[in-house]
Amino acid sequence: MNAGTPAPDCTARVNYDRNADLPGYRDAAGLCQPFMPLNQLVPEGYAGDFYTAEFTDAKIRERWLGCKADEACAAAARKGAKGFARVETRETGTVGTRGKIDPEGTVDLSDIRRPADFGKAPYGEPIADADDKTFVVEFTAPRDAYERVHLKTDGEIKLRGWYIRGDGIASDDGQRERALVVMNNGGGNEITALDNPNSVPVAHDEASGKYVLNETPDGLSEEPGMRHWRGFAHAFHEAGFDVLVTDRRGNGISGGQNGFNTAEQANDMVREFEQLASGEGMRALGPDGKALEGARAASTVMDGADIVAMPIVLMGYSRGSYAVAYAMQKNFVETCDRDVPDGACGPALGRANIKGAILYGPNAGGLGTRVKGHDVIEAALREEFSTTYYPDGEVAAGVVRWPALQIVKGTWDYVEGLEGSLVALNRAKGLKDIFVFHGPHQLATQSPENMNLAGERMAWFALAAAKGDTRMDDAAEPADLRALVLSAPPHWDTTTQPKAEQ
Repeated sequence: MNAGTPAPDCTARVNYDRNADLPGYRDAAGLCQPFMPLNQLVPEGYAGDFYTAEFTDAKIRERWLGCKADEACAAAARKGAKGFARVETRETGTVGTRGKIDPEGTVDLSDIRRPADFGKAPYGEPIADADDKTFVVEFTAPRDAYERVHLKTDGEIKLRGWYIRGDGIASDDGQRERALVVMNNGGGNEITALDNPNSVPVAHDEASGKYVLNETPDGLSEEPGMRHWRGFAHAFHEAGFDVLVTDRRGNGISGGQNGFNTAEQANDMVREFEQLASGEGMRALGPDGKALEGARAASTVMDGADIVAMPIVLMGYSRGSYAVAYAMQKNFVETCDRDVPDGACGPALGRANIKGAILYGPNAGGLGTRVKGHDVIEAALREEFSTTYYPDGEVAAGVVRWPALQIVKGTWDYVEGLEGSLVALNRAKGLKDIFVFHGPHQLATQSPENMNLAGERMAWFALAAAKGDTRMDDAAEPADLRALVLSAPPHWDTTTQPKAEQ
């Protein structure tokens, strides 16, 4: 542990997806509550903020330059980078007879699943209640640098998903104001993918004793865990928000081939805002089945709300949280192009109506809070594959400029050590909150109780942020890591149960 962090006083076994004994803190009932520790600690005697200063774009490129001189180091870094420079597999439409489209072609928007499709048995998802407020939307964006430079493709792609119109959030004077939450999917997640509650996504392997992901499709689900993600959309909508969620480029019903350039996905959010204002490059299909395009599509979807003025909260899970972090950096600190040679930096976009960020399963602390070596992988990815993926030290440092930050994650989420998330929260100067629960990074095996609590907590925070509040009732600012870990609700991931004797 870093200096000043309470030492763990027990260990506990967690199953999916770590399958390991982790350090923990014992609660008043004698249960050992585990957490994911940091992989990299601040060097003894280091002065300054190690996790920001030592993981800037310039610093990681400097280390990559040294790594390239060592054949073994360079080969390992390039191998890691190639994992994020590839064409991804799409799952939407692989089960059932509805929902499959050609994402690179001209799409009939009525072929895309709507919220009502998820209200049918056996799904029974609450998002179905929003069907009469939902538009299937399509936006236009350029191909990213990896596709242009390495795949030799050019032209435009389409980003598709849902815009769910809300009833407005209540202001202090009792009036209702339209406000928007923009949701950004996690890695491989697809907003219209089926998630059958009868699926068993994780199985216990008797030979190894580990809980492992079932790789063979069961013919029931396309993306296990997506019911929880759509549940979050429902929670925001129930709170009065408009909700915009599109599949990222290269995934699901959106066009493009590569889905890892999270800084480019940050730009996609801005493109969507611009098209919701002008209609240029936009299409929509309303709940009445009428297809619209251009200015008529934008004005019908927005229904009098002004995308330039309405409060906006950006929310993302996993890879989507990286895109949100980059979007906040571009809006409040500076815009930089790290995926092209000699990428220039410019002034912040300065959109005053972006009110805060919600990061679920994030790398909020930046590259330094990940596994050692990810920094040179990221540098190789930027230099040799024209892709920006992990948030760097500049983004981690930029949190001090954000108006609001909420972090939500499982206590044994592998993406970064939990202490790194707490360090990131402590950098924030405005409205802030952190909510943790007993579980891994992935959605598939989370307890429904924790997912309901997470949805409620994120909706509360979004309301406070949208109103410009600097404090939120029951917001968590834990004194230390021990207090944070022990704040988790008493529900556990479906593969792990606590043991008092550990």
